[in-house]
Amino acid sequence: LYPLTRIFYDAFTNDAGAFTLRNFLEFFTDSFYLRSFWKSMALGLATVFTTSVIGIAVALLIVRYDFPYRNLFSYLTMLPMILPPLVGVLGFVFILGRAGTVNVLLQDWFGLEHPINFMYGMQGVLLVETVHLFPLMTLSILDALAKVDPSLEEAAQGVGAKGWRRFWDITLPLTTPGYISGALLVFIWTFADFLTPLVLGVQDLLAAQAYLNIVQFVDRRIFRMGIVISALLVLLAI
Repeated sequence: LYPLTRIFYDAFTNDAGAFTLRNFLEFFTDSFYLRSFWKSMALGLATVFTTSVIGIAVALLIVRYDFPYRNLFSYLTMLPMILPPLVGVLGFVFILGRAGTVNVLLQDWFGLEHPINFMYGMQGVLLVETVHLFPLMTLSILDALAKVDPSLEEAAQGVGAKGWRRFWDITLPLTTPGYISGALLVFIWTFADFLTPLVLGVQDLLAAQAYLNIVQFVDRRIFRMGIVISALLVLLAI
């Protein structure tokens, strides 16, 4: 509680310690910070969408289907969440970076003159966040699916609802609480991750700006804006 209280105290006061909203006014009237805000929102929502597609598919595969080495498969799907985020980012850079394995093979085998930019930019951040965070969605959906009464799906199938129709009308609504918790976790984690964007050369995101503004000790105004962004991140998480 003390660190959070200190962040909000510094965000809502000036250098003299008096209460003020000027810090937030400066944030919402600065076009760069506003662009960072909307880009962070878009990245969070896009990551929720991509992790939903993969996470739900993996959860259904684990729960509803029996295949060889299913337990090993379920353990491996948790691996991205266990590994440190920096390891995942560097792994993707080594594979898909400008001097990564894929570009080297394309240049050697197909005579590609210039490397393809797979990683550096928002597309790379989205890719890394998706692979890193889809296990959160999978775990939430697995927990929700375990509480679904199989007789409801059997009844739906008995009256002709099969495949996609049964999933959309019966299974997905019953797993809504688990899905929402997974989506919130993914969104908040993506919103607050500053390491992945910085490694991939993306600085105009809120978490990255909070880090860069706070670690510099030259400009007091920029430092305070980093505190304001940190307070906004907490409010958005709540």
